Amino acid sequence: MDALTRNVAGSLNALLVLECAVRYSNFSMAARKLNLSQPAVSRHIATLEDRLGQSLFQRDNNKLTPTASARRLADAVALGFGHVDRVWRDISAPPERDEVVLACTFGLAEQWLMPRFPGLRAAMKGARVRVVTTDQLGDIDLGRVDAAVVWNVEQAPDRPALPLIPEEVFPICSPDVAARELQGHPGAAAAVDPKCLEDLRADRFLHFDVGSSGFLTWDGWFARTGLKPPRFDKGATFDAYPFLLQAVLAGEGVALGWRGLADELLAQGRVVRVGPTVAHRETAYYLQHRPIRDPDGALARLVDWFQEQVSQG
Repeated sequence: MDALTRNVAGSLNALLVLECAVRYSNFSMAARKLNLSQPAVSRHIATLEDRLGQSLFQRDNNKLTPTASARRLADAVALGFGHVDRVWRDISAPPERDEVVLACTFGLAEQWLMPRFPGLRAAMKGARVRVVTTDQLGDIDLGRVDAAVVWNVEQAPDRPALPLIPEEVFPICSPDVAARELQGHPGAAAAVDPKCLEDLRADRFLHFDVGSSGFLTWDGWFARTGLKPPRFDKGATFDAYPFLLQAVLAGEGVALGWRGLADELLAQGRVVRVGPTVAHRETAYYLQHRPIRDPDGALARLVDWFQEQVSQG
Protein backbone atom coordinates (compact mmCIF):
# COMPACT_ATOMS: atom_id res chain seq x y z
CA MET A 1 0.00 0.00 0.00
CA ASP A 2 2.87 2.39 0.77
CA ALA A 3 4.42 1.78 -2.66
CA LEU A 4 1.06 2.31 -4.35
CA THR A 5 0.55 5.55 -2.44
CA ARG A 6 4.01 6.79 -3.43
CA ASN A 7 3.37 5.99 -7.10
CA VAL A 8 0.05 7.84 -7.16
CA ALA A 9 1.19 10.73 -5.00
CA GLY A 10 4.20 11.29 -7.23
CA SER A 11 2.04 11.32 -10.35
CA LEU A 12 -0.86 13.60 -9.40
CA ASN A 13 -0.06 16.36 -11.90
CA ALA A 14 0.59 13.84 -14.66
CA LEU A 15 -2.72 12.09 -13.90
CA LEU A 16 -4.63 15.35 -14.25
CA VAL A 17 -2.90 15.92 -17.57
CA LEU A 18 -3.78 12.40 -18.68
CA GLU A 19 -7.47 12.88 -17.87
CA CYS A 20 -7.59 16.03 -19.98
CA ALA A 21 -5.62 14.47 -22.83
CA VAL A 22 -7.94 11.44 -22.92
CA ARG A 23 -11.01 13.67 -22.80
CA TYR A 24 -9.93 15.57 -25.91
CA SER A 25 -7.70 12.92 -27.57
CA ASN A 26 -5.44 15.83 -28.35
CA PHE A 27 -2.30 17.02 -26.53
CA SER A 28 -2.52 20.55 -27.92
CA MET A 29 -6.11 20.96 -26.75
CA ALA A 30 -5.22 19.57 -23.34
CA ALA A 31 -2.32 22.03 -23.15
CA ARG A 32 -4.66 24.97 -23.84
CA LYS A 33 -7.22 23.78 -21.31
CA LEU A 34 -4.56 23.31 -18.62
CA ASN A 35 -2.58 26.43 -19.52
CA LEU A 36 0.52 24.34 -20.25
CA SER A 37 2.79 23.99 -23.25
CA GLN A 38 2.27 21.05 -25.59
CA PRO A 39 5.77 19.68 -24.80
CA ALA A 40 4.89 19.79 -21.07
CA VAL A 41 1.80 17.67 -21.72
CA SER A 42 3.88 15.21 -23.73
CA ARG A 43 6.44 14.97 -20.89
CA HIS A 44 3.72 14.21 -18.33
CA ILE A 45 2.27 11.47 -20.53
CA ALA A 46 5.74 10.04 -21.16
CA THR A 47 6.39 9.99 -17.39
CA LEU A 48 3.20 7.99 -16.80
CA GLU A 49 3.98 5.60 -19.64
CA ASP A 50 7.45 5.00 -18.19
CA ARG A 51 6.07 4.38 -14.68
CA LEU A 52 3.29 2.09 -15.95
CA GLY A 53 5.50 0.29 -18.45
CA GLN A 54 3.05 0.66 -21.32
CA SER A 55 1.86 3.11 -23.97
CA LEU A 56 -1.23 5.11 -23.13
CA PHE A 57 -1.93 6.47 -26.61
CA GLN A 58 -1.80 4.96 -30.06
CA ARG A 59 -0.07 7.44 -32.33
CA ASP A 60 -0.93 7.47 -36.04
CA ASN A 61 0.66 10.53 -37.66
CA ASN A 62 -1.27 13.43 -36.06
CA LYS A 63 -4.04 11.24 -34.66
CA LEU A 64 -4.02 10.18 -31.00
CA THR A 65 -6.21 7.38 -29.71
CA PRO A 66 -6.25 6.59 -25.96
CA THR A 67 -5.71 2.95 -25.12
CA ALA A 68 -8.20 1.04 -22.99
CA SER A 69 -5.82 1.37 -20.02
CA ALA A 70 -5.60 5.13 -20.53
CA ARG A 71 -9.39 5.44 -20.57
CA ARG A 72 -9.72 3.36 -17.39
CA LEU A 73 -7.14 5.47 -15.60
CA ALA A 74 -8.64 8.75 -16.87
CA ASP A 75 -12.12 7.67 -15.69
CA ALA A 76 -10.70 6.90 -12.24
CA VAL A 77 -8.99 10.30 -12.12
CA ALA A 78 -12.19 12.11 -13.15
CA LEU A 79 -14.18 10.23 -10.52
CA GLY A 80 -11.66 10.74 -7.74
CA PHE A 81 -10.84 14.38 -8.37
CA GLY A 82 -14.49 15.17 -9.09
CA HIS A 83 -15.34 13.91 -5.62
CA VAL A 84 -12.47 15.90 -4.09
CA ASP A 85 -13.65 19.01 -5.93
CA ARG A 86 -17.23 18.69 -4.61
CA VAL A 87 -16.06 18.14 -1.04
CA TRP A 88 -13.59 21.01 -1.33
CA ARG A 89 -16.35 23.39 -2.42
CA ASP A 90 -18.66 22.18 0.32
CA ILE A 91 -16.21 22.61 3.17
CA SER A 92 -14.75 25.86 1.84
CA ALA A 93 -18.15 27.42 1.20
CA PRO A 94 -18.51 31.03 2.34
CA PRO A 95 -20.30 31.72 5.61
CA GLU A 96 -24.07 31.34 5.54
CA ARG A 97 -25.64 34.33 3.83
CA ASP A 98 -29.16 35.62 4.07
CA GLU A 99 -30.01 34.15 0.67
CA VAL A 100 -30.38 30.72 -0.89
CA VAL A 101 -30.24 29.75 -4.55
CA LEU A 102 -32.75 27.06 -5.48
CA ALA A 103 -32.73 25.28 -8.86
CA CYS A 104 -35.72 23.42 -10.33
CA THR A 105 -37.50 22.72 -13.59
CA PHE A 106 -39.86 25.20 -15.27
CA GLY A 107 -42.82 22.90 -14.70
CA LEU A 108 -42.17 22.36 -11.01
CA ALA A 109 -41.55 26.08 -10.47
CA GLU A 110 -44.79 27.11 -12.16
CA GLN A 111 -47.15 24.38 -10.98
CA TRP A 112 -45.77 23.35 -7.56
CA LEU A 113 -43.48 26.02 -6.15
CA MET A 114 -45.15 29.28 -7.17
CA PRO A 115 -48.55 28.48 -5.63
CA ARG A 116 -46.70 27.79 -2.36
CA PHE A 117 -44.22 30.62 -2.67
CA PRO A 118 -45.95 33.04 -0.25
CA GLY A 119 -45.69 30.37 2.45
CA LEU A 120 -42.02 29.79 1.62
CA ARG A 121 -41.25 33.51 1.82
CA ALA A 122 -42.93 33.71 5.21
CA ALA A 123 -40.95 30.70 6.45
CA MET A 124 -37.69 32.30 5.29
CA LYS A 125 -38.19 35.21 7.71
CA GLY A 126 -36.75 37.83 5.42
CA ALA A 127 -34.07 35.71 3.76
CA ARG A 128 -34.20 35.80 -0.02
CA VAL A 129 -34.86 32.75 -2.21
CA ARG A 130 -33.46 33.07 -5.72
CA VAL A 131 -35.00 30.50 -8.06
CA VAL A 132 -33.05 29.25 -11.08
CA THR A 133 -35.25 27.41 -13.58
CA THR A 134 -34.26 25.02 -16.36
CA ASP A 135 -35.55 21.79 -17.85
CA GLN A 136 -31.94 20.67 -18.35
CA LEU A 137 -31.02 20.01 -14.71
CA GLY A 138 -28.12 17.84 -15.84
CA ASP A 139 -26.42 20.95 -17.20
CA ILE A 140 -26.48 22.76 -13.85
CA ASP A 141 -23.36 22.77 -11.70
CA LEU A 142 -25.03 21.82 -8.42
CA GLY A 143 -21.94 23.02 -6.59
CA ARG A 144 -22.99 26.57 -7.46
CA VAL A 145 -26.51 26.37 -6.00
CA ASP A 146 -27.59 25.84 -2.42
CA ALA A 147 -30.42 23.45 -3.20
CA ALA A 148 -32.10 21.85 -6.19
CA VAL A 149 -35.27 19.89 -6.82
CA VAL A 150 -33.95 16.99 -8.89
CA TRP A 151 -35.10 13.60 -10.19
CA ASN A 152 -31.63 12.03 -10.08
CA VAL A 153 -29.63 12.24 -6.86
CA GLU A 154 -26.58 10.58 -8.46
CA GLN A 155 -25.38 13.85 -9.97
CA ALA A 156 -24.39 15.01 -6.47
CA PRO A 157 -24.39 11.83 -4.34
CA ASP A 158 -22.62 13.50 -1.42
CA ARG A 159 -25.45 15.98 -0.87
CA PRO A 160 -28.35 15.21 1.49
CA ALA A 161 -31.55 14.31 -0.37
CA LEU A 162 -35.15 14.63 0.82
CA PRO A 163 -37.83 12.62 -1.05
CA LEU A 164 -40.26 15.33 -2.08
CA ILE A 165 -43.00 14.14 -4.47
CA PRO A 166 -44.00 10.50 -5.05
CA GLU A 167 -44.28 9.45 -8.67
CA GLU A 168 -47.90 9.29 -9.81
CA VAL A 169 -48.56 9.53 -13.55
CA PHE A 170 -51.99 9.72 -15.20
CA PRO A 171 -53.54 10.99 -18.46
CA ILE A 172 -55.14 14.43 -18.41
CA CYS A 173 -57.08 16.55 -20.87
CA SER A 174 -59.55 19.42 -20.88
CA PRO A 175 -63.15 18.62 -19.89
CA ASP A 176 -64.28 19.42 -23.43
CA VAL A 177 -61.85 16.93 -24.95
CA ALA A 178 -62.96 14.30 -22.42
CA ALA A 179 -66.60 14.81 -23.40
CA ARG A 180 -66.09 15.14 -27.15
CA GLU A 181 -63.40 12.54 -27.82
CA LEU A 182 -63.40 10.16 -24.85
CA GLN A 183 -67.13 9.80 -24.21
CA GLY A 184 -66.83 11.42 -20.84
CA HIS A 185 -68.80 14.11 -19.06
CA PRO A 186 -67.13 17.52 -18.61
CA GLY A 187 -65.65 17.66 -15.13
CA ALA A 188 -66.35 14.02 -14.37
CA ALA A 189 -63.17 12.06 -14.99
CA ALA A 190 -64.66 8.91 -13.47
CA ALA A 191 -67.13 8.80 -16.37
CA VAL A 192 -64.30 8.33 -18.88
CA ASP A 193 -63.52 4.75 -19.91
CA PRO A 194 -59.70 4.51 -20.20
CA LYS A 195 -60.13 2.00 -23.05
CA CYS A 196 -61.25 4.96 -25.16
CA LEU A 197 -57.57 5.95 -25.24
CA GLU A 198 -56.89 2.84 -27.33
CA ASP A 199 -59.03 4.30 -30.11
CA LEU A 200 -57.85 7.90 -29.85
CA ARG A 201 -56.01 9.17 -32.92
CA ALA A 202 -52.23 9.12 -32.47
CA ASP A 203 -51.94 12.83 -33.24
CA ARG A 204 -54.19 13.65 -30.27
CA PHE A 205 -51.54 12.43 -27.81
CA LEU A 206 -49.26 15.22 -26.60
CA HIS A 207 -45.72 14.22 -25.63
CA PHE A 208 -43.22 15.64 -23.16
CA ASP A 209 -39.52 15.34 -23.97
CA VAL A 210 -38.40 13.64 -20.75
CA GLY A 211 -34.72 13.76 -21.74
CA SER A 212 -32.56 11.84 -19.27
CA SER A 213 -35.00 12.25 -16.36
CA GLY A 214 -36.29 8.68 -16.51
CA PHE A 215 -39.88 9.96 -16.39
CA LEU A 216 -42.58 7.82 -17.96
CA THR A 217 -43.56 8.33 -21.58
CA TRP A 218 -46.82 7.34 -23.24
CA ASP A 219 -45.27 4.01 -24.25
CA GLY A 220 -44.36 3.34 -20.61
CA TRP A 221 -47.82 4.34 -19.37
CA PHE A 222 -49.60 2.04 -21.82
CA ALA A 223 -47.25 -0.82 -20.96
CA ARG A 224 -48.09 -0.51 -17.25
CA THR A 225 -51.85 -0.29 -17.74
CA GLY A 226 -52.11 -3.18 -20.16
CA LEU A 227 -53.95 -1.03 -22.68
CA LYS A 228 -53.10 -1.27 -26.35
CA PRO A 229 -51.08 1.77 -27.48
CA PRO A 230 -51.52 3.47 -30.83
CA ARG A 231 -48.56 3.91 -33.16
CA PHE A 232 -46.96 7.09 -31.90
CA ASP A 233 -45.65 8.32 -35.24
CA LYS A 234 -47.46 11.64 -34.91
CA GLY A 235 -48.26 14.10 -32.18
CA ALA A 236 -46.72 17.26 -30.79
CA THR A 237 -43.69 17.06 -28.48
CA PHE A 238 -42.89 19.77 -25.92
CA ASP A 239 -39.54 20.38 -24.21
CA ALA A 240 -41.00 22.48 -21.37
CA TYR A 241 -43.86 21.16 -19.25
CA PRO A 242 -45.72 24.49 -18.91
CA PHE A 243 -46.01 24.60 -22.72
CA LEU A 244 -47.48 21.10 -22.67
CA LEU A 245 -50.05 22.14 -20.08
CA GLN A 246 -51.04 25.15 -22.15
CA ALA A 247 -51.68 22.83 -25.10
CA VAL A 248 -53.86 20.62 -22.88
CA LEU A 249 -55.85 23.64 -21.69
CA ALA A 250 -56.31 24.76 -25.30
CA GLY A 251 -57.90 21.41 -26.13
CA GLU A 252 -55.09 20.19 -28.36
CA GLY A 253 -55.12 16.66 -26.96
CA VAL A 254 -54.32 14.32 -24.07
CA ALA A 255 -51.06 14.43 -22.09
CA LEU A 256 -49.50 12.68 -19.14
CA GLY A 257 -49.91 14.52 -15.85
CA TRP A 258 -47.67 14.18 -12.82
CA ARG A 259 -48.56 14.59 -9.18
CA GLY A 260 -47.20 17.96 -8.13
CA LEU A 261 -47.33 19.37 -11.65
CA ALA A 262 -51.03 18.97 -12.48
CA ASP A 263 -52.55 19.31 -8.99
CA GLU A 264 -53.64 22.95 -9.26
CA LEU A 265 -55.32 22.51 -12.65
CA LEU A 266 -57.11 19.38 -11.42
CA ALA A 267 -58.33 21.15 -8.28
CA GLN A 268 -59.64 24.03 -10.41
CA GLY A 269 -61.44 21.64 -12.76
CA ARG A 270 -59.56 22.97 -15.77
CA VAL A 271 -58.24 19.48 -16.56
CA VAL A 272 -59.57 16.02 -15.72
CA ARG A 273 -57.99 12.60 -15.29
CA VAL A 274 -58.90 10.19 -18.05
CA GLY A 275 -57.03 7.05 -17.05
CA PRO A 276 -55.47 5.15 -14.17
CA THR A 277 -52.47 6.29 -12.17
CA VAL A 278 -49.22 4.36 -12.66
CA ALA A 279 -45.62 4.68 -11.49
CA HIS A 280 -42.33 2.93 -12.12
CA ARG A 281 -40.37 4.32 -9.19
CA GLU A 282 -41.19 5.48 -5.70
CA THR A 283 -40.12 9.14 -5.94
CA ALA A 284 -40.32 11.56 -8.86
CA TYR A 285 -38.59 14.54 -7.23
CA TYR A 286 -36.06 15.04 -4.43
CA LEU A 287 -34.76 18.14 -2.72
CA GLN A 288 -30.95 18.01 -2.66
CA HIS A 289 -28.99 20.62 -0.76
CA ARG A 290 -25.51 21.41 0.43
CA PRO A 291 -24.73 20.46 4.03
CA ILE A 292 -26.32 22.79 6.56
CA ARG A 293 -23.65 24.61 8.54
CA ASP A 294 -25.89 27.01 10.46
CA PRO A 295 -29.04 25.39 11.95
CA ASP A 296 -30.63 28.83 12.17
CA GLY A 297 -29.52 30.01 8.72
CA ALA A 298 -31.43 30.56 5.50
CA LEU A 299 -30.67 27.13 4.06
CA ALA A 300 -31.92 25.39 7.20
CA ARG A 301 -35.15 27.39 6.96
CA LEU A 302 -35.58 26.38 3.32
CA VAL A 303 -35.06 22.68 4.07
CA ASP A 304 -37.42 22.85 7.06
CA TRP A 305 -40.12 24.35 4.83
CA PHE A 306 -39.72 21.59 2.23
CA GLN A 307 -39.90 18.96 4.97
CA GLU A 308 -43.16 20.55 6.15
CA GLN A 309 -44.58 20.29 2.62
CA VAL A 310 -43.70 16.60 2.54
CA SER A 311 -45.40 16.00 5.89
CA GLN A 312 -48.55 17.73 4.61
CA GLY A 313 -48.66 15.43 1.60
